[in-house]
Amino acid sequence: MPTRTWEATELLSKVTAVVPGIIYVFNQKTQSNEYSNRSLGDILGYTGAEIAEMGDALFPDLCHPEDLPIVGAHFEVILGLADGAQHSVEYRMRHKHGHWVWLRSIDTVYARDEAGAVISHIGVATDITFQKRSAAEIETIFNAASSGIVALGNNGQILRMNQQAQDLLRIKALEVPMPWPETAQFVDHETMRPLLVSADPIQRVLSGHDLRGETHLLHASAKPEDAAYVRLSNSRPADGDSDIHTVLVIDDVSGEVRDRQVIERRSRLDALGQLTGGIAHDFNNLLGALLYLVDLAQKTEDPETRENYLTTATQSIESGAALTGRLLAFAKRQPSLASVRSTQKVFDEFELLVRPILQADLDIEFNVEEPGLRHLCDQGQLEGALMNLVLNARDAMRMSNKGDRISIAARAVRSTGGGLDARQDQPQSDDGSTFRYVEISVSDNGPGMDEETLKRSIDPFFSTKSGAAGTGLGLAIVYGFVTQAQGDLRIYSEEGVGTTVRMTLPRGTEEGTREQALPPVAVETGNGERILLVEDEITLLNAMTETLEDLGYEVITATSGQQALDIVQSGEAFELLVTDVVMPGPIGGFELARKVRFVRPEVPVLYTSGYTGFTALEMGQVQAPLLQKPTRPEDLATAVTQALSGGNGGG
Repeated sequence: MPTRTWEATELLSKVTAVVPGIIYVFNQKTQSNEYSNRSLGDILGYTGAEIAEMGDALFPDLCHPEDLPIVGAHFEVILGLADGAQHSVEYRMRHKHGHWVWLRSIDTVYARDEAGAVISHIGVATDITFQKRSAAEIETIFNAASSGIVALGNNGQILRMNQQAQDLLRIKALEVPMPWPETAQFVDHETMRPLLVSADPIQRVLSGHDLRGETHLLHASAKPEDAAYVRLSNSRPADGDSDIHTVLVIDDVSGEVRDRQVIERRSRLDALGQLTGGIAHDFNNLLGALLYLVDLAQKTEDPETRENYLTTATQSIESGAALTGRLLAFAKRQPSLASVRSTQKVFDEFELLVRPILQADLDIEFNVEEPGLRHLCDQGQLEGALMNLVLNARDAMRMSNKGDRISIAARAVRSTGGGLDARQDQPQSDDGSTFRYVEISVSDNGPGMDEETLKRSIDPFFSTKSGAAGTGLGLAIVYGFVTQAQGDLRIYSEEGVGTTVRMTLPRGTEEGTREQALPPVAVETGNGERILLVEDEITLLNAMTETLEDLGYEVITATSGQQALDIVQSGEAFELLVTDVVMPGPIGGFELARKVRFVRPEVPVLYTSGYTGFTALEMGQVQAPLLQKPTRPEDLATAVTQALSGGNGGG
């Protein structure tokens, strides 16, 4: 751009010689440069002599043809600048070796004539080729991503988005920043109405929540064909001064969701077939009652009696409608979107649905330990998971002729951190806060599973049912549902005792959102009390021993009921018995507690087991709290403290 050498002071020459940018003075009257420093030659690859030889032809000859009008418009703007104001322009100049060098010039008025018109302006041009090249490469990568990527500012404005995001949101390329398009709404999959602000993923990320693979239904326009299931995740810049508040990644998973819905619908239809078989009996009874009632109403001549018959018939019709309504609700439930519901209400509705498919000699019981529990997950998938688990338990008991009871329970649990908390879509604080969860367990007292069957229980298409009796997808679907819900699945089974499947799901709030992490709870400690701990699994025994010792207790260990009984009979002093229920050998936990109480009637007892379906009758003479394996340290500490204080040490 600059050509001539300007007579300058020695100091100015030395200063401009070491400045990395091109410093120049451009005369608007003569349209030529009055001064430039040596950086022009350094940046474009020319010697000072070559620059001087090109003279005023340097700029028009080396400037990219497409950029000449841009620079010309830049000069026109400078003519109207006030003193001290600046204007910038970006353009390309050809390097001596043929490639293009990007420059960014910032100019301000240098001199005016007596009338105030601009005579010349001074500017600094810096080499921005690397930044331009990097930006171009980033843009290429940005647009090559298969996901839609949207950068949101603190005010919710879209600062950048790639082509895939524009396609998903059904908007044409517009100048950014721009607001989130009003036509692109996240809607409830059942009502098709826009989500509440508290549930809308965009509003949630702007308020500080993080999304980790959440699936939502996006309506990008009023056209039904523009609806798509999308999976959302986000990340925040490490630089706190960035204009970008969060980067949203959007993946169209409509095909994946439809495939999963097909599998779930097949499983649901299989369950529906079994449901209809059970409900048919009740429905036939209703039809029989209707037949008799209508016949009696027709025969009687007493208006009051006829009215009573017809009223009873109407009640039977309403009962039949309720039966078919439950069937239709189960069959039509759409999966894949999470919401918050009362755990007790879900249990109440499920009990009405499932009881007709169980034989009269098979009992099912429901229990929610803490009033007001709410869980966050896809409710249709939870109902399907419960149905799968109940049918699995029923079929196992049928095939083995062992067992007569299914227990479904829910309790509030708290994470100790680690992997489960890390899967949640909300940020954790650094104060040790942890999330709370709702643990839903389905237990039966059927035949249980051997070790090999237990290992393969969640493998797709693995089934212990003969012939075409099972697809082998039941537990695999349950595992997929729990994982998608950012929860945890554990299966505990003892041959000859029964099976417990525990689903740990995020806990919800009355406002319909995921409950946030809460500060840590103070763990109660001991004062050197001695505990007899009985556990046949050595790894678990060692871990529980260390935990109890860290809590301030002295621990005596035994790996079997007989070894523990020998310790008791040797006169070893202890103040609490903590024992596993199912152990190898003739003495299990319940029998051990009975024998210990015979010798030490005052000693409190705590039972531990992964299987939670034991009844008071099975416990026998020593009724005591049952801790579910794996027991969280704070739960163990609380139970031990209460037992030692006489709060729940067993009868």
